[in-house]
Amino acid sequence: MLRLGSMATLLFVLILSVFIAPVAVPPDSAAGQIVEDVLISLILLSGAIAVSDRRLAFIPLTLVAVVVIAVRWAGWFMPSGAAELRAVALLFALLMLALVIGAKVFGKGAQVRDRLWGAIALYMLLGVIWAAAYEIVNLRVPGAYTGMEGHASLAYPWVWIYFSFSTLTTVGYGDITPVARVARSLSNMEALIGQLYPAIVLARLVSLPVEDTRPDEDG
Repeated sequence: MLRLGSMATLLFVLILSVFIAPVAVPPDSAAGQIVEDVLISLILLSGAIAVSDRRLAFIPLTLVAVVVIAVRWAGWFMPSGAAELRAVALLFALLMLALVIGAKVFGKGAQVRDRLWGAIALYMLLGVIWAAAYEIVNLRVPGAYTGMEGHASLAYPWVWIYFSFSTLTTVGYGDITPVARVARSLSNMEALIGQLYPAIVLARLVSLPVEDTRPDEDG
């Protein structure tokens, strides 16, 4: 129950981060970045608890989450150049979390309910992962995207979330456009995953009824 509740908590925090916080919190204020760091901390901690039954992954994931959270909050006391370090640390932790949740969703042993929560959370995590990657590209390659004019630096996290999910769902409004080669490659990759993921998850879930009648070996 703790793990299932934590997976639902992870999904809830992701929904807050993607849909509610960008609207409720002024992006051009320090409060926006504080809320971002709080939500990131909650994502990493609830994610680690949600996969606590994967013993070989839980301990390293928890250690990485603690280090990344420390780096994120320590960034407030570092020079402005620490923004890239914060983004890279976050990307690494999110990738690690996504891999563990992916193993839970597509592997053997998990119950169907847990797989469903995990599949939705993983899909949303993919959008957040690409948002972090886009932010890193923007920091490393000035002018990698057009349409960023008028956005204050503190607004970037919400902008990348918006651009990432527009790409993941292949909406493509065209207000922000990748122009650097690495930015275009990332965008194409995310759009392709956004198309393939639902089909892969559906195919996996269809094959589960017989498998999930066995007891949960990890529980």
